[in-house]
Amino acid sequence: MVTAKRDETPAVDQLAELKLICMENLLEAPGVRVYFKDLDSRFLLVSKGCEATVPVGLSTKDLIGKTDFDFYSREHAEAAYRDEQDIIASGIAIENKLERETFRGRADAWVSTTKMPLRDAQGGVIGTFGITRDVTAQIKAERDLAYQVLHDSVTGLANRYCLMDRLTQALVAMERRSGHLAILFLDLDHFKEVNDTYGHDAGDLVLAEVARRLTTLSRRTDTVARLGGDEFVVLCASLSDEDDASLVAQRIVEGIRVPIERDGLEFAVTCSVGIIETSDPRADPEDLIRGADEAMYEAKASGRDRHRVYDPALHFASRANHLKIELDRALTNQELFLLYQPLFSLDDQALVGVEALVRWAHPELGVVAPDDFIPFAEQHGLIGAIDAYVLNEACRQLNEWTTREGWPSGFTMAVNVSGRELSNSGFAGLVSDALRRHDIAPLRLCLEISETEFIGGWAEIQETLESLTALGVRIALDDFGTGYSSLAHLQRMKIDTVKIDRSFVENIGRSDRDREIVAAVTAMSHALGMSVIGEGVETDHQLATLAGVDCDQGQGFLMARPMSADAVVALVG
Repeated sequence: MVTAKRDETPAVDQLAELKLICMENLLEAPGVRVYFKDLDSRFLLVSKGCEATVPVGLSTKDLIGKTDFDFYSREHAEAAYRDEQDIIASGIAIENKLERETFRGRADAWVSTTKMPLRDAQGGVIGTFGITRDVTAQIKAERDLAYQVLHDSVTGLANRYCLMDRLTQALVAMERRSGHLAILFLDLDHFKEVNDTYGHDAGDLVLAEVARRLTTLSRRTDTVARLGGDEFVVLCASLSDEDDASLVAQRIVEGIRVPIERDGLEFAVTCSVGIIETSDPRADPEDLIRGADEAMYEAKASGRDRHRVYDPALHFASRANHLKIELDRALTNQELFLLYQPLFSLDDQALVGVEALVRWAHPELGVVAPDDFIPFAEQHGLIGAIDAYVLNEACRQLNEWTTREGWPSGFTMAVNVSGRELSNSGFAGLVSDALRRHDIAPLRLCLEISETEFIGGWAEIQETLESLTALGVRIALDDFGTGYSSLAHLQRMKIDTVKIDRSFVENIGRSDRDREIVAAVTAMSHALGMSVIGEGVETDHQLATLAGVDCDQGQGFLMARPMSADAVVALVG
C-alpha cells in the first residue's frame, strides 16, 4: 500500500517562491484545477477550481499540507501518488491523461490531467505542478453520440452499421475456433396496414414492441438489429448444432404472432424469417445479409408467418434473373460509362493512346467493376449490347479528342471485345458503322481479345478477324502468356500487337526466368512484325526492364490509373 507523509508543513519561503511562479489569474480561473505539490505529494498551493474536490464544509485552504488520500478513494489516490513520484524521479511530464476520479461521498468524474516537474531557480525538482480539467460532460456527450451512431432511434436496437461490425467480428472469431453462425432476416407481414390505418406513431409503437420481443426471444449473446422500416436481423454468432437457428426462428415467429395490445387497441402482426448459416470465416458479410434477405422473401412467397432456410440453388436462379433485369435497365438508363487507361511509349514516355474500360454506375451499389458483371452478361446474352455501347462511346470520345487542336498524332483507342461477339458474323459491320459514324480512321481503333478466347475459338472468329483486318482495324492479343500460345498460332493469326500478361511483368523484378520470357516474346513478336505492350507496370524496375528488352509500350498504375475523359485531356495538356 502506498502512503504519503503528512507530518510537516510547507516552508514559508517555499510558498513565496511558488506564488511568484504561478500567475494570479491562473489560480483564480474557474473550472480548472491548478495545484502544486511537494516531494511527498502534499498540497502546497491550490486554485479556486479545486473547491470541487473538497468535501462540503471545507475550503481550499484545508487542502494545504494534505494529500489525495484525504479526499479520494484509495485506488485513485495511489495512482496519482505513483504518477507524481515517477515525474519527480524521471523529470518527465504526463500530458492529458484521461482518468476517472473516485471521491469519497461524491459522484465520480472524468478528468484530463497534465502533471510536470516543479523546479526551483537552480533547476532542481522540488515537487510537481498539475492542471486538471473536468471532462465528464464531454465524455458523456461522446458516449451518447457513439450510442446514437450505433443504435436505432425508434427501438434502441443495434443499427445496420453496428450489426455489420459485429458480424465482421464474429467471422474473424471463427478463424480461431470451430463452429458456425446464423443470420435471421425478419420482415413484418402487412406492416404497412398498421401505418396506413393507425398512423406512424402506432407503427413506431409496434416496432418498439417487436424489438422488445425479439430481444426476449433471442439468446443473450445474439445481436438484434433494426435495418430500417420493418426489417430486423438477429445475428446468432455462435451455434452449437445445425438446428439451433431454425429453433430460434420458429420461437420468433410464434412470439411475434401474439397480438400487441396498447391503449385499447390490438395490433395483429406476423413475420417472415429467412435464415442463412455459415462456418466459413472468409464469407462476405454483405453476401450473408443478402442471402438471408432472399430466404425471407421465399418465406413470404410460401405464405408468410414462417421461416425458410437459404437455398443456394434458389439464390442463383433469383439472382441471375434479378441481375439480368438490372443490366437491361443499366443499358436503357445509360448507367454504363467508360474510364480510360493511358498507354505510353517506353522510348520517350509519350502518351500514345488509351484503353477503354467499362464501368457500371449502379444506383445502389455504386461503381461496379467489369469482373462483377461482364462474365454474367456473356452467359446471358447481354454482352453484345454492352460491346456495342463501349465501341460507339469509345469512337465518339476518340473523335472528340482527336479533333482538338494539338492532340497527339497517331493517338489510338483500344476496346476489349468478347470472343462471343467476334463469332457474330455481323460484328465487322457494327465496327464499320461506328468508324463511319464518328469519322474515325480504322488504324486509330485497336480491338483487344484475350489469348484464351483467341486460341480456343479461332475457327469461329477467323472470318470476322479477316473482315476487321480488311477494314484496317488493328487487332491486339490480350493477356499473352495465359493461354500458352505458340509461334505457329501467332504467325497464323495476323495480329498487330501482343500484350504481355501482367503476371509476367509483375515477376520480372524477382525472376530471371520471367525476364527472359518477356525478352523472348518481345523479340519473337518484333520478328513477326508485331508491336509489344507490357501490362500492369507498377514499379520503376518493371518499367526499366521492359524498356531494356525493347518492349514498345506500357500501361499500369505507375504511369497512370484509369481516368475520366476530362482527366485524359488534362494529361495531354
